[in-house]
Amino acid sequence: MTIRETPYRVVVWGPGYTGAQALREIARRPELQLVGCLAYSPAKVGRDAMELIGEPPIGVEVVADPQAIHDLDADVVLYAGIALPDETSRHAEITALLRGGKNVVTSTAYFFPWQRGEAYVAPIEAACAEGGTTLHGTGIHPGWFAERFALTATSLCTTVHAVHLREICDLSHHAGDTIAAIGFGRRPEQLGSKTRKTLLSRYYFECIAGLAHHLGLPVEELTAEVRYLPSTRTLQCAGVTVERGTVGALDGVWSGLVGGEPVITVRELWYLDPALVDDGVELVSGDLYEVEVRGLPVDVRTRADLRTSDARDVFGVDDRQSAANLATAVQLVQTIPAVVAAPPGILLAPGFAYPAADLRTIPDALGRRPRVIPETIR
Repeated sequence: MTIRETPYRVVVWGPGYTGAQALREIARRPELQLVGCLAYSPAKVGRDAMELIGEPPIGVEVVADPQAIHDLDADVVLYAGIALPDETSRHAEITALLRGGKNVVTSTAYFFPWQRGEAYVAPIEAACAEGGTTLHGTGIHPGWFAERFALTATSLCTTVHAVHLREICDLSHHAGDTIAAIGFGRRPEQLGSKTRKTLLSRYYFECIAGLAHHLGLPVEELTAEVRYLPSTRTLQCAGVTVERGTVGALDGVWSGLVGGEPVITVRELWYLDPALVDDGVELVSGDLYEVEVRGLPVDVRTRADLRTSDARDVFGVDDRQSAANLATAVQLVQTIPAVVAAPPGILLAPGFAYPAADLRTIPDALGRRPRVIPETIR
């Protein structure tokens, strides 16, 4: 292996909740050099990027003009821009970066974009080919949980019958914007819109489609069922007061079906009221990830509990950093060497599992062009 003698030149696009922690991780690593930072907030523009996280200034001024980023000599852009219902502007920004010669790692989308169809993927691949660049979507979930943690668990099987995933997260410390978007503190009957459920489903449908593709499972349909659970008591949380009878937890299940039966499920339980968590779940951390694999010759069940290990990483009072978000930022940073070294195109997370229907398909997961799986949201 050739050792790189110069630091990776990195840009952070969006030094907000996730991007700020990415700045922290860059500050910790001498092999990474921050060369640019773009923010949407006028309060951040013109300041030294490292001062945003309480670090000594390094002479990198936060800018608002995308052209200033395009003009930089950079190896990679860590894109943590605003997640909006309308993806048009973000898609245009990322495509322009790729076309202009900058690799992109993002936590906002592109986890398994083939599920969105060839019309969505083709312009991305064309931009990568033109710029000689690579795009990778990652995070804790999507990005790590299904794509790496669960896939690695399946490596203990030669045949996989089913994979069931569960994420349980305490969001009681999150500020109002995040909480309002999910619908906490509102009446359950106010939250039945398909639009709201679609925003969640676009991520987890990609997770399931990607995992099914890696494992060679012939998933025929993707379904989503989202419930909003009312609290039986009043709770004062950082972002909202949850009155009795208003939403204290979101419980959603996204499934990949074969013959009408679920072979891959992703269950999300986000709560403000811990009393709404399933009986029997031991809440030893605020961010819990469980994997259950049913297969041959063994079944596998494993769990990861994430906890913050350094108080300096817990920014803010009303919206302090969660362990899951710290891990999301780490995923952005950890992928830099692989993304920079990869050939032009869309890069999938590395898999360490070989329980496919045909082992000969494993060396090139994209040698089989992924297909779009029909989706149903209930």
